Amino acid sequence: MKSMIRRLVLTCISLIIFSCSEKDIIEDSNELYILPVVVHIIHNGETKGMGNNLSNDRIFQQIETLNSDFRKKKGTLGYSNDPLAGDAKIEFRLAEIDPSGQPTNGITRVNAQEVEYDIEEGGWFFDYLPHYAYWDDSKYLNIWVFPFEPNIILGQASMPRANLPGLTNSDTTGTTGVMITTAHFGEFDVEGGSNLGRSLTHEMGHFLGLEHLWGKVEYAQCTEYDDYCKDTPYVSSRTGSCKNTSNDICDSSPVLIHNYMDYTDDICMNMFTHDQIRRMRFVIENSISRHLLTISPVISRN
Repeated sequence: MKSMIRRLVLTCISLIIFSCSEKDIIEDSNELYILPVVVHIIHNGETKGMGNNLSNDRIFQQIETLNSDFRKKKGTLGYSNDPLAGDAKIEFRLAEIDPSGQPTNGITRVNAQEVEYDIEEGGWFFDYLPHYAYWDDSKYLNIWVFPFEPNIILGQASMPRANLPGLTNSDTTGTTGVMITTAHFGEFDVEGGSNLGRSLTHEMGHFLGLEHLWGKVEYAQCTEYDDYCKDTPYVSSRTGSCKNTSNDICDSSPVLIHNYMDYTDDICMNMFTHDQIRRMRFVIENSISRHLLTISPVISRN
């Protein structure tokens, strides 16, 4: 009953706020949200721990990195002393119970050579991932690690539907989860700057409702920009690296080259802004598909 009352109050507050300004988001709460994840390792028949069949240690390390980033943990690359940076109070935990009720470490392994399906012309590959593995998305946050070639596709994620600008028309009928290319999952010796596991942090931002810093359309006019967060300065395109700043600055504010929702190198990513955090937490509290994960019984919550 208390939970129902709380939800009704939050809904009323959100309606009042959005009637005033579409960019405003409800006030912070101190509740820690823990989301259970299952990692599906898609490989090409390699022995466990070899090639695309990643070791458990690398998977554990990636989840640790993800949590360090979302919690702004001191002593890690995810810590920032920038006043715009905040602790999202969102954590991710590998599932402990599988869909059949048996104990699990939250990791599955699938030989891609044993999976057959036909791809329709023009179809989005992301929606074919359930052919490999897919656990109940109301209880598990599915993460697929797929052996694409490095630096072509880093990752993809499904967007939520919520009563927020940019999310009210999101499609919720397709596959729900996050996909990361194998070479960019966790720390790995791969060419380019996406080698420290921040691709998952970036895509998880999308999964929880964040846009890129430049909004939905890159290289658009600044008047077309909107990532719906007030404390992210206007830019109209990505940043190339830790040293380069955007050539398409829309005002005099510095570009947030350390923000997880830019395309900067992993080594310099270390912040979600306070408004980005409010947006993600609003999604968790108000998007049914995301909120159900916070009450899923497949992990211990002590």
